[in-house]
Amino acid sequence: MGLKESIYHIFGPKGLLAQRLPHYEWRPSQLEMAQRVAEAIEKRQFLVVEAGTGTGKTFAYLIPSILSGKKIVISTGTKSLQDQLFHKDIPLLAKILGQTPSVAYLKGRRNYLCLFRWHRRGQGRIMQTSEYEQIARWLEKTQTGDISELELPPDWPGWSDLTATTEQCLGQKCPFWNDCFITMMKTWAKKASLILVNHHLFMADLALKKRGHGWVIPPYEGVCFDEAHQLEEVVSSYFGLQVSNARIKEFLRDTKSSFTYLTPEVNKCLKDVEEKSRHFFKEVLGRVRGRVSLRDVLEPRLLEQNLSSLFQSLERLLTFIRKDKMDSEIRENLEMRLSEIVSDLKFVSQMSDEDYVYWVEKRQKSVSMGCSPIRADLILQEILYPKVKCLIFTSATLNAGDNFAFFKSRLGLPPETSGVVLGSPFNYQHQTLLYLPPRMPDPNTKEFIPKASQEIIKILKASQGRALVLFTSIKAMQETYQLVKPHLPYQMFIQGEHSAPHLLNMFKTDIHSVLFATASFWEGIDVPGEALSCVIIDRLPFSVPEDPLVKAKAEVLERQGKSAFWHYQLPQAILALKQGLGRLIRHQNDRGILAILDPRVEAKGYGRKFLENLPDCQITKDLKDVEAFFKQN
Repeated sequence: MGLKESIYHIFGPKGLLAQRLPHYEWRPSQLEMAQRVAEAIEKRQFLVVEAGTGTGKTFAYLIPSILSGKKIVISTGTKSLQDQLFHKDIPLLAKILGQTPSVAYLKGRRNYLCLFRWHRRGQGRIMQTSEYEQIARWLEKTQTGDISELELPPDWPGWSDLTATTEQCLGQKCPFWNDCFITMMKTWAKKASLILVNHHLFMADLALKKRGHGWVIPPYEGVCFDEAHQLEEVVSSYFGLQVSNARIKEFLRDTKSSFTYLTPEVNKCLKDVEEKSRHFFKEVLGRVRGRVSLRDVLEPRLLEQNLSSLFQSLERLLTFIRKDKMDSEIRENLEMRLSEIVSDLKFVSQMSDEDYVYWVEKRQKSVSMGCSPIRADLILQEILYPKVKCLIFTSATLNAGDNFAFFKSRLGLPPETSGVVLGSPFNYQHQTLLYLPPRMPDPNTKEFIPKASQEIIKILKASQGRALVLFTSIKAMQETYQLVKPHLPYQMFIQGEHSAPHLLNMFKTDIHSVLFATASFWEGIDVPGEALSCVIIDRLPFSVPEDPLVKAKAEVLERQGKSAFWHYQLPQAILALKQGLGRLIRHQNDRGILAILDPRVEAKGYGRKFLENLPDCQITKDLKDVEAFFKQN
């Protein structure tokens, strides 16, 4: 029996899943996806699958991967999905299928305790704090070194001293190399038939291999990318360069702790580098908001002038590092890191390579200067597609009503790549109502936020809270929150006042609460049931046209004679809207309202493209229909 035939006996109406899983519902779309994945693995093909919410896509790609007998990498959009696959889905499938696959679960370096840094910085603090005592006890029994096994919060400040980035790692020269948790992780991955990673780690591995700096993931025969709509952005992140005041500060902290003796001259030099770095990033670059083009801040000649004194101070620091009697492997690591910081700063500041876009970004605690490749497609065509013959891309949002043309073009997939759209098994006609408020002003006018706030209040009164209100900008979110909050009795949460996991937990716990949020909550969050009965979106989620990366990608298309709006900005916004509205219906029994406050969805010719790509649900402009919907059982 071939793999495709085996799939039918598992996913069919009376198959193994129906026999072994209580409350299992047969879904033709899940069977079709599993068969298409099995075929792609067997025939070593590229495949794109849009699987609507509720399809059961994780089983549809996991089971063919397990049964194939090939070494398959599963790359997910988030670590939470990795956790679900490793701790829940795969153990369950092992029982159902009667075979236990060998699985390696790989995370980035910051997720594992570094034994070298523990022995240098952590052991001496065991008697000082309960956190270090807890880590010491855990170290006696852990098999993985994965810090998520501990009850300490992931943002605990001590982790920066006890985990290591690729830059900080001493590699094979480390005295703890043979016992290193990263080394053990890579050894397990060599033996495993199934390797679980996330997109960030997958692209970090490709970048390492491209630069000749080793590897994280051993050779494999196929890859399945779940939440594949995120890939272009992740590629841009990992194949660019970035230098921030935080990166230099971390380097200085490691350097200071590595000196065998801190003379007054060394201390003065360290403080000098810190001051020059602070001046450059905070005063020269730090007047920006968000991410802007580097050319709009300073031209290359002025950048070089402002960097020259920082380079001189770093050169003096290098001299002190070379003179010190620190261990040779530590000295070599610090020399390499300093050299890369200088090299990256020079490359970015010169802005001479036209394949990159150069930018400055200011966040709450850091200012970064960097560059990103403009075309992710060329990178993947060079380093991934020629080397792996089986690649599967899946998500609930890949098709922008164009038979995957946008998705394929952004990732440079071969024309012969097959694609299939599998609809959701949910009954959106019964479960969902789309509300488009009448007489809304254009979202680019000053009247929009006050009017939108009034509509949100009306909708939330009808829904009795239980809503996620999504915005395309932090400023609009904050202004609307202040206008809405005094008029409603429900608990109001806003992104930024707590960590994302804590916010979600509070939102799920308080059934009638309302959460105001932006980009990071548009996808990947799962709030089934009554707590989320309404999703309100303030405006169509077009990318900010002034963003340097968006602008550079648009310019490439215009040079090719294509409309950047129709070939990039519009399909990207359609997929983003589908993601945002996809938060609402997560299960068969969920019911809820979708509300889009942006009048362009009807007033503009392109608006119908959005409506055509939304779930097939009833549409109303009458608030009374919304009120009636929530009164139904």
